[in-house]
This record gives sequence, structure tokens and C-alpha cells, in this order.
Amino acid sequence: MIVFGHRSTHLKSAQLRNVKCPNCETQDQMTASVYGRHVHVFWIPVFPAGKTGVFECQHCHKGFKKKGLGEDGKLAYKNFKSTVKTPVWKYSGLAIIALLICWGIDASEQKDNRVAELVKQPAMFDKYTFKTETGYFSTFKVVEVFQDSMYINYNNYETDRRTGVDDIDLKKNYSEAIYVLTNNDILRMHEKGYIEDIER
Repeated sequence: MIVFGHRSTHLKSAQLRNVKCPNCETQDQMTASVYGRHVHVFWIPVFPAGKTGVFECQHCHKGFKKKGLGEDGKLAYKNFKSTVKTPVWKYSGLAIIALLICWGIDASEQKDNRVAELVKQPAMFDKYTFKTETGYFSTFKVVEVFQDSMYINYNNYETDRRTGVDDIDLKKNYSEAIYVLTNNDILRMHEKGYIEDIER
């Protein structure tokens, strides 16, 4: 379950000069408070969603919305609001997402580089996760390695999800039949993007 929503936080308050209260007409007693809204996911701010103002006369203590102010009040508020900056922490969620994306890209590149090295030097007990020509995923294990080829045991099961490989990677699921793959076969599989991962 994803918890998301929006909330407002107080950013800044100031007294508006040369502004009369629309209710009691007292001069220079109108206080403006700016609140910044933001969207959150699991209560982590993701991005700002604008600012809103709340107004109160310190003399009669009546509250107003922006539309309840006169033209002088609206102009004074506009000038004040322009000085209120959005806090950096309201972008926390975007920063976390950006870091996760960068981490994911880096991890993927490291895995690709590791696989590229391992396919050149097969070893006994390596476990290959590969994509079949029909788009499914399965595994095979290296039983023995020779100079230009290897003996392997195929997994008898396939899955339509990359994340489902762990569910079929059971000792009882591997065929006892021995198959031969040459080093060139493995390299071609890698070049075509069929080899997803190698565990050593």
C-alpha cells in the first residue's frame, strides 16, 4: 500500500505595510503568512505544489483570504510572497528518486561488465540465468569445463518473469542429462543479450 497525499507547512510571516484591514480599517495591522504545499509519498516530501497565503488583522483578529483584501493588500502580499523561497527539503523525494536511478544504472553497468568478463572464462559450478528465444527465463549450471567447451545441466522449468528465477532455481528442477555448449555458443548468447546473469 502506497501512502501519498499533500500537506502545507508554514514558510514565513510578515506585517504588510500601508495596508488597511477590510474589516476594521486599521492601518498597518495586517499580517500575512505564507504556507508552502507539497506532495508526499510515505510522508517524504516529493515536490512543491505551490504557495498560499493566510491573512489576519492583529487589531480585530479577523482572518481573510487573498480575495478578501483590497488592491493595496494584494499588491503588498505579492511583493512579500516573491521574497519567500521554497525550502530545499521539499524536493527530498525527487533527490531520493534521482539517487536510486543513478544507483540502479551503476549497478546494472557493473553487472554487465562482470558478466562480460565471466563469459570469457567459464568455471565449474557457474550458474547462468538466461533468456530463451521465446522470451522466458531459465537457468543452467556448469558441470565441467574444457578448453573450448563445457558440460551443463539445464533447468527443466522456465518463468515469464526475471524475478521468478529464484522460484525455479531448485536442485530437483535440474535435468540429469548432460549438454555441451562451446565457448563460442556462450559468447554468441551473450552478444545477442540472452545471458542475464552469472553467479560464481
